[in-house]
Amino acid sequence: MTRPRILWTLAAAAIAVSALPGVQAQGTDPAVAAVVERAGRYVTEYVDAFSAIVSDELQEQRLVRANGTVKQVRRLNSDFLLVKTGASVWPAAFHDVIAVDGKPVRNREDRLRKLFIDNPKTAVNLARAIASESGRYNIGIQRVGNSPLLPLVFLTPRIAPRVQFTISGSTVTFQEVKSPSVLSRTTGGKRFDMMSSGSFEIDPNTGRVLAAVFTAEEPLDRLSAKYTARYEIDPKLGLSVPTEATEHYWRADKPKDDRLEVRSTYSGFRKFQVSTAEQIKVPH
Repeated sequence: MTRPRILWTLAAAAIAVSALPGVQAQGTDPAVAAVVERAGRYVTEYVDAFSAIVSDELQEQRLVRANGTVKQVRRLNSDFLLVKTGASVWPAAFHDVIAVDGKPVRNREDRLRKLFIDNPKTAVNLARAIASESGRYNIGIQRVGNSPLLPLVFLTPRIAPRVQFTISGSTVTFQEVKSPSVLSRTTGGKRFDMMSSGSFEIDPNTGRVLAAVFTAEEPLDRLSAKYTARYEIDPKLGLSVPTEATEHYWRADKPKDDRLEVRSTYSGFRKFQVSTAEQIKVPH
């Protein structure tokens, strides 16, 4: 039996949606729209700045039984990298595992960074092979494209018109209302929407996102996911960076099943100089 996968990626149809400048989010009043538009501009500029930055990711994955006892723990040390490829509106996430449960699986050589510096035209092929290799160390449900920047996609000009927003102080809540959803589940070769809802903590003056939380559910099998992320200014880069992200996965209709809990922290942010404007070829 094929295991279902959570795709932490933009749906192809969602990417194709081109929101015109000034188009408001669903049912949003002008005051809320102004904050969302400001946050959208911030996210667009931020993602451009954050692409081509490598960081150290420390991740702990736990499979937890229904009674609360821990069934299995996996600790991964990885290089984490986001890079825009081709005409993509959102950067691709790459993980390169260095150590598993404290045991090195390769030498620490900044392999991903070197790929994009030395071989930018073929780097995506090689990086995806590395990411696929690294993915085999995960436990629990298969996850593809998980990134601490994922929550920000709901604020982008291409996706915001498909989302309903409300605001209270610095908290902006949202509900995804149009298919195809940003998140999806695939099983048996079929794709199923996982509509999301959550909230952001946003500086209303600058649009800078301080924190985010959202949940998503696929109603057919009641597969649910929850994601949180926090962002702080890195004084060396002068840029807001993700510091912590959590993921939770469970089946609401099967309370006796194991649930997966993941906590990731990020540090050691460093830039590398490759032109993300260069059309890095995406393999077909």
